[in-house]
Amino acid sequence: MSIDNNQRLQNLKWRVMDRLIAAKETLPREWYQSQPNWLGYVLIVPGVLLVSFLFVGLLLLAGYSVLTFDPIEFIVYEFTLENWRNFLTTEAYYRIFARTVGMATLITVLAVAMALPYAYLTVRTENAVLRKLLLVCLFVPFFTGVIVRAYGWMIILGQNGLVNTGLGVFGIGPIRLIGTEHGVIIGLLQIMIPFAIIMIAPAIQNIDRSLELAASSLGSNRLETFWYVVLPLAAPGIAGATIVVFTLTSATYAIPALVGGGRVDFISNVIYRALFNMANYPLAATFSISLVVVSSIIVLGIFRSIGTGTLGVTEGGTHE
Repeated sequence: MSIDNNQRLQNLKWRVMDRLIAAKETLPREWYQSQPNWLGYVLIVPGVLLVSFLFVGLLLLAGYSVLTFDPIEFIVYEFTLENWRNFLTTEAYYRIFARTVGMATLITVLAVAMALPYAYLTVRTENAVLRKLLLVCLFVPFFTGVIVRAYGWMIILGQNGLVNTGLGVFGIGPIRLIGTEHGVIIGLLQIMIPFAIIMIAPAIQNIDRSLELAASSLGSNRLETFWYVVLPLAAPGIAGATIVVFTLTSATYAIPALVGGGRVDFISNVIYRALFNMANYPLAATFSISLVVVSSIIVLGIFRSIGTGTLGVTEGGTHE
C-alpha cells in the first residue's frame, strides 16, 4: 500500500511539473530570457543581509579581542595581543576548550548513532499508531525550555533522584552523577537526539523504498541493506545532523552550568563569567572568536568528508 501511495505521489509531482513547463511555454520567450537572473538575485537578498549582519558581528568581536582590558575603565582602545596570549598559554582555558570540543564530538557521534534507527523506524513503519507515538516522543521535548529540562535532569540524576533510587533497589549506589561528565553527557544527549532525528528523517524519507526491496531480493538482510543502501543515500541528512548537533553542543551553556555543577564547564560558561563576573569583554570576545574558528574548521571538515564519501559511493556504484 505504501509503495502504491509513493508511486501516486510521484506521478502527481510529474504532472505538476508538466503543467508548469507548459505554462512557461505559453509565455513570450523574450520575457524570461532577456533578464534571466534578476529574480534569483532578489530572492537571495534576505539571506545575504542576514549573513552580512553576522559577519559584521564577528568583525566587532575580533576587534574587541585585541583591545586592552582595565578593571576600572573596562575597555581601553589600545591594541594588544595579551588576551590571545592568556588564552593560548593558560592551562585552565586550554583544558576547558579541549573538553568543549572533545565532549561535543562524543555527543555528536552518540546522538547521530542513536537518531539513525529512530528516524528510520519513524519513516518506514507502516503502523500508524507507532508512527504517531514516535512523533509525539520526538516533539514533546521541544515544548519545554532547556533550563527546565536541565533542572529536570538535576532531579533525576541527583543523590536521591530517580536513577539512584532505582539502583538502590538492586543494592547499587548511590552514584554521583551531578557535577560529572557522565551527567552532562546524559543531559545533552536528551536535548540533541531530537535535532539529529529531525535532520536525518527527511533524508531517509527521500530514499526510494524500491532500492531497499531490490537489495533484499538480492539476498541482503536488514542490517546489510541499512548499512550499504540507506546510510550512503542518507549521507546529506547525516552531515546536516552532525553539523547541527556539534555546533549546538559546543555552544551550549545550561546543561554544563546546572547538571555539571560548575565542575564540567564548557567554553560558553567561561564566556559568561568573563562577561558578567569580570566584565572582561576583550577576553570574552577572544574565547568567542576561538570557538567560532574551531567550529568552522570542524564543520568544513565534515562537509568535505561526507561529500567525498558520498561521491566515492556513487562512483563505485557507477563503476560496477
